[in-house]
Amino acid sequence: MPIFRRMLSAKGPQMRAFTQRIAAFSTQVQIDPTPIVFVGKGTTLPARQNSLLGPNDSQYPFQGDVSFAHKPLSLRQQKENSKIERVMDDTEHSLINLLSNTNIEVDRTHLTQLKEEAMEEIQANAADVEIELSAIEAPKLLKKEMKYLFPQMETQKMSNVTVFNLTQKSEFDMKAWSESMEDEREKLTASFIMSANAICSTLHRFGYWADFIDPSSGRPYMGDYTNHTLFETNDAYKQMGFKIEDLGCCKVLQHACWGSHAFVGTIFTDAPVDGSAVRDILKKVTQEIDE
Repeated sequence: MPIFRRMLSAKGPQMRAFTQRIAAFSTQVQIDPTPIVFVGKGTTLPARQNSLLGPNDSQYPFQGDVSFAHKPLSLRQQKENSKIERVMDDTEHSLINLLSNTNIEVDRTHLTQLKEEAMEEIQANAADVEIELSAIEAPKLLKKEMKYLFPQMETQKMSNVTVFNLTQKSEFDMKAWSESMEDEREKLTASFIMSANAICSTLHRFGYWADFIDPSSGRPYMGDYTNHTLFETNDAYKQMGFKIEDLGCCKVLQHACWGSHAFVGTIFTDAPVDGSAVRDILKKVTQEIDE
């Protein structure tokens, strides 16, 4: 009897636009708009003036001494932010040292501009193809693979894992090798890695663990090195809505709509499949650029 799992998916016409939106979303400030009310009666809070005349405390600007609650960052979020900051600092220091060794005066404004131009160039060269992003609870076969792919991950977290599959529609048939197909595959790989990095950054910002598989090696991109690999022809993909065609000499993944004109990249996270973080990411697939 087939096992049905919760699955969410979204299709969009442009990979490049999605990459730009998710990259911007990954650095967007997250604000919790939950209101909290403070009552001065029976406390040591200073007396309030008549609310009709307006509040006298800028921390609680709304009538009835209401403010917005800002949750403190969890220890995990603080560690993730600290890790990102260290990586950025190390990168910048390395660039500064390189420039210093070549007797070029360091201009931080120019350095920032170079970083922005580099990102724009990467985005401009990203494959501009149709995409589908789906989120599904990790099937049983994939959970067995995870303990080898992510040996440093806590066992209890593996029981509730969501899998993102980012599928790009390819121009060339992935089961018929040619130089053109190989060139396109490299371009699709680069596009996936850029988007997967942004998706993982977004999930980290929400306080979740996330990592993705490098399609060129089959190994985790952010995690520790492992000899275990996961490729798109693994039988676990059959439990996530794909078909695997056995050609005798090799196997090829088949998408439900695009057949073998498809390239799939996979992202793992402990964020719940029906949670706000996953839904917000899926919305970026079809969201208008100017929103």
